[in-house]
Amino acid sequence: MRSDYERDDELPAWASKLMNLTLFQNLVLRPVRQHKLISHRVMSSLILPEFKGSTVDVSIIHAGQITVPAVYILQSPIPGHDLLDIPCYSFLIENKRRKKVLFDLGPRKDWREKLPPTRSTMKTDGSLKVLGQIESARAVVKIEQDVADQLSKAKIPLESINTIIWSHHHMDHTGDPSLFPPSTELVVGPGFKLDKTTSLGYPMNADALVNDDAFLGRNLVELDFSGAVNIGGFLAIDLFQDGSLYLLRSNGHSEYLYTVMTGITNTFKIANNHISALARTSENHFILLGGDVAHHPGEYRPTEHLPLPIEIRPSPLDKVTCSASACPSYIFENISPTTAKAKGKKTKVTPFYELNAALNEDLESAEASLDKMTVFDGSANVLIIIAHDASLLDILPFFPKKITDWNVEGYKEAGAWRFLKDFSRAISQPM
Repeated sequence: MRSDYERDDELPAWASKLMNLTLFQNLVLRPVRQHKLISHRVMSSLILPEFKGSTVDVSIIHAGQITVPAVYILQSPIPGHDLLDIPCYSFLIENKRRKKVLFDLGPRKDWREKLPPTRSTMKTDGSLKVLGQIESARAVVKIEQDVADQLSKAKIPLESINTIIWSHHHMDHTGDPSLFPPSTELVVGPGFKLDKTTSLGYPMNADALVNDDAFLGRNLVELDFSGAVNIGGFLAIDLFQDGSLYLLRSNGHSEYLYTVMTGITNTFKIANNHISALARTSENHFILLGGDVAHHPGEYRPTEHLPLPIEIRPSPLDKVTCSASACPSYIFENISPTTAKAKGKKTKVTPFYELNAALNEDLESAEASLDKMTVFDGSANVLIIIAHDASLLDILPFFPKKITDWNVEGYKEAGAWRFLKDFSRAISQPM
């Protein structure tokens, strides 16, 4: 259903005056049909693709768990937010023509045996490779059932999966495509085939960061965004050509370095290769699969598009600290880090965390991608799910169930501020 007003300047005067007061109330109150004012406000800067008659179903798969000290992931962790137990999500996406796509695979079960060894032979600086990075970060990786196991248990034949999409080439996303038949194509970001750490793959290429069994004998598709459309500032490819699933070029977190021959000169170029996805779940509703655009919701909430409300419902904290139904937001403003108070910023519209420079290979591009994603986050028509959002574990139904009807079920409202429970130890005074 299209809204009556497409821009803020078309809204009646009374609606514009009430907008700041009703933003969060409209977001958290059910039923979802009450969210009109939010949609009007955000749609002034976010134009979502027109409906072409096609949608997809989406399921979220818990593909593994990684426990790691927060300092390795977050920039200046809030005191008490010391350890991250982060899930690794994969997404099964199916269109009405029964085409099935997996967006990311999580880690592979045999990672200890199959991932590239500790150090790169190519780099003279002795840079740590994949296993070395896990060891250095003191990370604990746990996989009970990988994606292939869970699909088989649900009686979904692996040969029915048409496409695997890697958001990027890091081990907690690439999984084990070799478990799938050669008929399943693998889609990767720009520059993959030219980069010396991804082309060929390990062990064929001793310096590779990915395994060669992922793409040997199968169609490897490298995305070309040269003819892409623009959605919310992201370059986007309409994968099925029916408006139901878009792949977004969300630069910054990962990149490739490769060589181009220009006469007798070798020119090094960087191709940002990180991919997100925008899945249309109904005529006017979408799920944005953010991948590693962020690693914690505190990196993109709150913002001017989704401000911290005066009262948070449902409460993200235990009953000792707050009532079960509601929690005042000012107790979180008091722990808002230097990203807000010390810089003279407003705590209600400033994220709790900045992106970690050590975790993003092109920080400036990563910040630009994150800024674009916050506009989507402010829309009542879009649910954001990043690859490692632990706050959604007790909100969303997991595979084999579907999250297609997220807007009807109120998952966005229930989960938007759930991540604040991670800061409970920083709150010293019970309310």
